[in-house]
Amino acid sequence: MPRSNEVWFATSNRNKFDEAKIILKQFNLTLKRLTSKGSEVQADNVAEVAKHAVKDAYARWKRPLFVEDTGLFVESLKGFPGPYASFVARTIGPSSILTLLADSANREAEFVTAVAFTEDGLHVGVFTGTLKGVLSKEPRGTGGFGFDSIFVPKGQVRTLAEMTPVEKSGLSHRSIALKLFGKWFERHLIR
Repeated sequence: MPRSNEVWFATSNRNKFDEAKIILKQFNLTLKRLTSKGSEVQADNVAEVAKHAVKDAYARWKRPLFVEDTGLFVESLKGFPGPYASFVARTIGPSSILTLLADSANREAEFVTAVAFTEDGLHVGVFTGTLKGVLSKEPRGTGGFGFDSIFVPKGQVRTLAEMTPVEKSGLSHRSIALKLFGKWFERHLIR
């Protein structure tokens, strides 16, 4: 059970930290940033990646913290890039995913985020969020990061990159996972 409302987000991605601040401001916690999240294991499941990373980060920083890992799972590419989405975005970019889908009528995809929290390095809570959608025909929008410019959430017409940060934070996969974490944190905070 958290003993303080101070929690650290271990991430090298400033965009993710800024997004988390927007999402978590409604909960009784003070969010701080550590600039690295710990080593990542290669796994096909973002929850496993996040669990390993949070234990590694705790061993280094020794404070209540969470890490986040997100994957983009494209149905017609058999789940590729999956948990390797960050690497793929940095190396070949969103346009290359669209090139792979050029002849595919199936453009369905989903983002999956896992938030892993620990305050002792032993007990880890994992909170997940999924956002279903389709991939656009070309990149659109200037906001967001990663694959936001090609991902259109189900029921929407704009990509995540065409939305304001507040709009995106209201429906994103990261928002779902972080809100589950925030609610849990608030309920278990020892006052």
